[in-house]
Amino acid sequence: MNSTTEERTLPSAAQAEADELLAEFPNKKSALLMILRIVEREFGMIDDGGLALAAKLCEVSPAHVLGMASFYTHFKRPWHGKHRLMVCATLMCALGGTKQALEQIHRTLGLRPGEITHDGVFSLEKVECLADCDRPPAMQVNFKHHVKMHGEALDRLLAELLATEKKTPADYENQTPIKMNAAIPIVSVKQDM
Repeated sequence: MNSTTEERTLPSAAQAEADELLAEFPNKKSALLMILRIVEREFGMIDDGGLALAAKLCEVSPAHVLGMASFYTHFKRPWHGKHRLMVCATLMCALGGTKQALEQIHRTLGLRPGEITHDGVFSLEKVECLADCDRPPAMQVNFKHHVKMHGEALDRLLAELLATEKKTPADYENQTPIKMNAAIPIVSVKQDM
């Protein structure tokens, strides 16, 4: 859950993949989303060090990379839990049960949107459209898509997630969740460009 500002370097195979990708674009900035995916895959998230590395590779400012990484909600950041629960909150899902799904998650994990469990295992977010308006409420868990997430279906999903962690709802009773820290990180990168 900690962010790092240590200088990151890609393992040689990933660096070769990044170099090959960057060579395909006359403007390296065009490869930023794909470079962020490589950084995320190699380090498990995009932390401050990963932002700085992507900026260096794509020859853009750290602010540009931060803008990209914060605009797209699909990137894993240091403040997300191991299991990232994203519940659609746009109109169709809201009408189809978002509030009930969030209450169900709260009863099981003790979380409200924007919080992470004290052990860093689960985090909960309300997000914009997940493109399944006809089967609300839509939800993503670790980027796996789920629909009609309420009642027994949501209970089963939460039970499976808890079981993978050898946890029960009792582990989260009376806990004090932590607010996800989505503060803007301080990234210092020498600008030689």
